[in-house]
Amino acid sequence: MTLQDESPPLRLFETRVTHVRFGGHPYQFHYRLPRILVDLDRLAELPGLGIGYNRFAPVSFSDRDHGPRDGRSLKPWIIEHLAGLGLGRSWGRIELWTFPRIWGYVFNPLSLWYCHDLGGSLKAVLFEVHNTFGEAHHYLVHDRDGNLGPHLHTGADKCFHVSPFQPLAGSYTFTLDHMATDRSIRIDYRVAGERRLLATEHARMLALTRSGIRRWAWLSPWTTLGVTLTIHWHALGLWLGGARFYPKPPPPDSDWSK
Repeated sequence: MTLQDESPPLRLFETRVTHVRFGGHPYQFHYRLPRILVDLDRLAELPGLGIGYNRFAPVSFSDRDHGPRDGRSLKPWIIEHLAGLGLGRSWGRIELWTFPRIWGYVFNPLSLWYCHDLGGSLKAVLFEVHNTFGEAHHYLVHDRDGNLGPHLHTGADKCFHVSPFQPLAGSYTFTLDHMATDRSIRIDYRVAGERRLLATEHARMLALTRSGIRRWAWLSPWTTLGVTLTIHWHALGLWLGGARFYPKPPPPDSDWSK
């Protein structure tokens, strides 16, 4: 039975992710994963939808996976940072686009925080990037005086080490289309104008049912772990193939870029 709610605390999506590496050691891989879009004001309602909140469950969401990563409430944390950047404290709905935990395991290479004002207009998007070294960085895109709208095309200088086979240099171009039922993300990484990596994600919304949520747990128990294993498998192939290795630099002084 579909869980009926005019404004649900969570929406469930199926995503297809593609990574394409260019240059001297090209490769590409694809995988499918569940994505969830959660309202940070209504996280306590997740157990009623069949998703664990800050506890173990076949499918769950944990505050410790995001933001300060210490278990603090997420919405006050991001509002504090937005206020510190001069964007004020008056915010309405803030939603987090992320991967859930599957059987207790998660790896979130990229999560997005959609920040709306009190009138419901999208004013800021926070790109939360995680690497396999357990570190995180946040790239903030905002419009102080206008709305971002359903299509976003912007960029940022790279300042956070993600892959040991890419330099700490270059820039990203982000392209987002975030409609109600379908979403897409495109990240184009270039160094000195040369394309190094293209990552795309296409998502379609699924009916929010308990059986649909259980499906990801029982039919794909190694889904999120498989992403991590795939990343390391390709890293091993690059290393054995003689791709240039870039030692991990110290993290940036701030874990926020704006």
